[in-house]
Amino acid sequence: MPPHVLLRNACLCGALITLSGSVQAQYDAPEQWPLFVDGTVTDGANRLAAAEVVLFKGNEVAATERTGRNGRFGLKLDLQEKYVLEFRHAGFVAKRIAIDTHMPHLRTDEEFEPGPLDLSISLLERARYVGAPTDDLDFPFAMVRFDRRTGRFEQDVEYTMGMQRVNGALLLMAARSEKR
Repeated sequence: MPPHVLLRNACLCGALITLSGSVQAQYDAPEQWPLFVDGTVTDGANRLAAAEVVLFKGNEVAATERTGRNGRFGLKLDLQEKYVLEFRHAGFVAKRIAIDTHMPHLRTDEEFEPGPLDLSISLLERARYVGAPTDDLDFPFAMVRFDRRTGRFEQDVEYTMGMQRVNGALLLMAARSEKR
């Protein structure tokens, strides 16, 4: 569920807010709230078991885990930090996602409940890129950051679309080199 900014004085209707799992605690400072990131790693059609998920905080490895048989993973991120998630699996091109958990300080009349950030990661087989330079794929494929307009952590759509175009161009290069 994406995070919501709740005004203490607002009238809240049960149909507008969906809570998953248990109610999350309220904290005094944003630095104390965790942002839960979970998701699934696939090959586009099937869930990938034992995919490696590496969490970088700055340039340091902060955590490493493997997906279960269902391709699922889950991590907890501190707010007011910058992270990169890298997804790896034998025979596939690694994919990275940058997550900036910085958010503005709240006004005294606001409360914030960060909901989980749910990611669906599709890895592409390395064999599809034969004959194409894959250095451009070393950049994060997507960026997630706090959007002041919506009050949520969201993907930067323009950046992701640009990376999808780069990926498509590389796949086209690989296909053309195969025909030669």
